[in-house]
Amino acid sequence: MNADFYLGTSVGGDRLAAMRLVSGDDDRASRCDEYINPRYAELPACTAPDRSVGAADAWSSGFASAWGAQAGVALGYRFGERFGERFRVELEADYGSVGRDTSSPIIAPSGVPYDSVAAPELADAYERIGRAEFLGLFVTAYVDMPNRSRFTPFVGIGAGVGFASMDYDVLWERTDNLDDVIYAGAGLPNEDEIRRNLVGGDTRARKSLRDRLAAAHVTVGIGYALTERMSLEIRARHVRSSEFGDGGSYITLRGHPSGLRRDGSEPVRWHVGTEDTNRSHVGLRLNYRL
Repeated sequence: MNADFYLGTSVGGDRLAAMRLVSGDDDRASRCDEYINPRYAELPACTAPDRSVGAADAWSSGFASAWGAQAGVALGYRFGERFGERFRVELEADYGSVGRDTSSPIIAPSGVPYDSVAAPELADAYERIGRAEFLGLFVTAYVDMPNRSRFTPFVGIGAGVGFASMDYDVLWERTDNLDDVIYAGAGLPNEDEIRRNLVGGDTRARKSLRDRLAAAHVTVGIGYALTERMSLEIRARHVRSSEFGDGGSYITLRGHPSGLRRDGSEPVRWHVGTEDTNRSHVGLRLNYRL
């Protein structure tokens, strides 16, 4: 067989590995929030230049692995008899979509859920992941192991770029009962005012997180020659990506706009990141020699 081009199209299952989100923001303590404590300027810590030291990893949450759907297309070139028809190279587009649709309690650095640590002031605290999608664009080199049968095992290694997105929600729900213990203003002369301003003041965000990642994969499988031009492959792929991260402003911060000052001088932004961006595919590929 001479060197030739071919087209491939694949379908299968896409597994997103268990994932740990690590999150934080540049907020200050509630007592430093002008909307909550109009007398914040009397507290030196509330006007110091450093805001929320260490808040880059102020909380975390965990999500189990989940399965979804995968599809892909490829343009390949097989090297000819000079190379024993063992080598080929492909340009691939590989898409996976997983609908997690699950929530996880927000965990404090101590390892205890925040809604337990801060109860009853904090009634609930969770992060939610909806649909997670990944589009990978790869250059892949394959080594085939031809034999006298119609079956040809192969292994491939590829590298490229991934475009990841993830539907994200976070909610910190404060008690709406003024009789519950609220610690934020404890010991301050206007403690009662702070308590009244905090009751029912939820902090929430909702966004489709997006990031561009470096990605690489290892693929193994076996092909079967259906005709002289067509072959069917059973394949498995493991994709590793760089860290994922994105952020934004809150929809509400303790029940008011996402900032600490009424004049807008100290906006508050949050950030979410994860190192657990590994995916696995299992499926079928149909190749057609041009």
